[in-house]
Amino acid sequence: MRLVTVCGLLVWGLLPSACSPEIPAITGTLSEETFHSQLVEDDYLLRIRLPPSYDADPTRRYPLIVQLDPTFVGLHEFEITAGLVSAYAQEGRWPEAIVVGPDYPDPFKRERDYPLPKPLTPSFDGKNVDLFYRVLRDEILPHIEGKLRVDATQRVLIGHSAGATVVWYSTFRHTPDAPPLFSGAIAADNGIEEQIFTLERWHAERTRTLPMRLFTTRAAYNGVVQEIPYRALVDRIRQRNYQGLTFREETLETDHGGAVRPSFEHGLDFIFGAKP
Repeated sequence: MRLVTVCGLLVWGLLPSACSPEIPAITGTLSEETFHSQLVEDDYLLRIRLPPSYDADPTRRYPLIVQLDPTFVGLHEFEITAGLVSAYAQEGRWPEAIVVGPDYPDPFKRERDYPLPKPLTPSFDGKNVDLFYRVLRDEILPHIEGKLRVDATQRVLIGHSAGATVVWYSTFRHTPDAPPLFSGAIAADNGIEEQIFTLERWHAERTRTLPMRLFTTRAAYNGVVQEIPYRALVDRIRQRNYQGLTFREETLETDHGGAVRPSFEHGLDFIFGAKP
């Protein structure tokens, strides 16, 4: 198997990160397409990886992995996820999957989509991630699932740093009359804002169910300032004892950029591979 070495940047604090481990080569078919969102009146660049077996069986449907921040600041998040899926599917440990990375012609447009709106309202009708969630739910996912053979019961959302804020937001948008938008989610090493606790509380007031597999990480080198709210959120989720939730968290002995690869690898293994 051909391997490449990738070095990332530490976005949080803008300091250099250690080199991430080698990334397995991506198998299957890679493509890009421009997708216009009516909701934000702007274009997204969808990066798509199809499994090698996609054309062989026209009846087969595949899990869908949505990778946020696919190319932001050279962290190679789409390549990491697509490479890991390629390698582990070849080994038979994980199922083959379609990987889609909603990207931007201007990568800093994420600053429009990822932040929590201020003020946060229980109607979820604001801008920022309120609107981006609707873009995912009402535009991008229907578009992808209308043209590709996706198993909509096996959607996974992955986000690191600000992208993980989107993951937390998406997790707590679940309501009793509908399943969560994603059946699996990986929230990798972000700063836990007070608003995330508010979202969780609103969720608990609506329902005591959360039928999904949820994996979260933090980088130990970030220090105690990040650890305190992270640990508080982890403890709160465990204390809720949500019906249907399978939850795991992990502290990684690395920095912010170094958390990308192990967070994605361990999280996808938690969702697709090793079961508790």
